[in-house]
Amino acid sequence: MIHQGHSFTGYYTITTAATDGHRSGIYIKTPASKPLIKLIISFSASTAAIFSICEAPTIAANTGTHGVVIYNRYRDSIAQSHVFDNATIPAVNKFTTLTEAQIAGDGTWATGTVIRTEPLEVGAGPKPAGGSSSDTQEYILKKNTAYVFLLTNTVALANTHHILIDWKECKCT
Repeated sequence: MIHQGHSFTGYYTITTAATDGHRSGIYIKTPASKPLIKLIISFSASTAAIFSICEAPTIAANTGTHGVVIYNRYRDSIAQSHVFDNATIPAVNKFTTLTEAQIAGDGTWATGTVIRTEPLEVGAGPKPAGGSSSDTQEYILKKNTAYVFLLTNTVALANTHHILIDWKECKCT
């Protein structure tokens, strides 16, 4: 069920270079107070890869491509998301995408706490991380915390990475 004005989505796709270890990702930062972010994420790749959900990574401000549009899933509502991007002056209702060059160029990058990692099966379709059911597999993200949803090549082949994040913002406790 989509709650009026409080259900959002973001998407990133990129074709990587043919290098083992090539990474791409989505960065968001949760608000310092309510609403809670209840997230489901799906990853897929055209060749072998591994996904990771990184909580509180070390990443320099302004690393990545900022101001990426977040879509309100209730299309008749004007509500905006409360998550932030990684710009020097973080923008609300936006997220940041990350390429290998941007991650490698950030001399401070560290994954933080990896709360889930798993290989992707080639040709098996999207792999939900958090799942496809909000009742059993969503992640409730910590307040005032950065997250990077990361895909990493495990073979030296060009790879199309897809990352889809869907979340609800809940004023619940």
